[in-house]
Amino acid sequence: MKKLLLLIPVLIIMFSLSGSVVLASKKDQKADHINWHSYKQGMSLAKKENKRVYLHFYTDWCNFCKEMDQTTFRNPSIIKMLNKDFVAIRVNTNKETKVAGKYNIRPVPDNWFLSADGKKLRNFLGYYEADQFVTVIRYVNEKL
Repeated sequence: MKKLLLLIPVLIIMFSLSGSVVLASKKDQKADHINWHSYKQGMSLAKKENKRVYLHFYTDWCNFCKEMDQTTFRNPSIIKMLNKDFVAIRVNTNKETKVAGKYNIRPVPDNWFLSADGKKLRNFLGYYEADQFVTVIRYVNEKL
């Protein structure tokens, strides 16, 4: 009976820790992708959290856009930097023509960086490989 009474607190601690491990692993799973937002939601969140915005314009038919999605945006360094330092927003220029017009988007991909209040800081037109885009993000973080 005494052994059973001693075992109960040990079991409670073990189950408590296993829940923490599950929560931690769920949190780590988020780090395997960029947390994309819609334009309206992302702009609101950026203002609320006082974070700069990374705004990526693309279309479904753009091969370079698809390539960035499959390679550049799956790079762990880029995922970490964008999720930590920016609110990331994706805009399909064919579906959100008003937003694309606001930024005068013609060719895609087009990559904009904005202040937390929506002020345009700088755009970087075109496709970027992962190592190039890491340099772009660092430039924005250090110089803008």
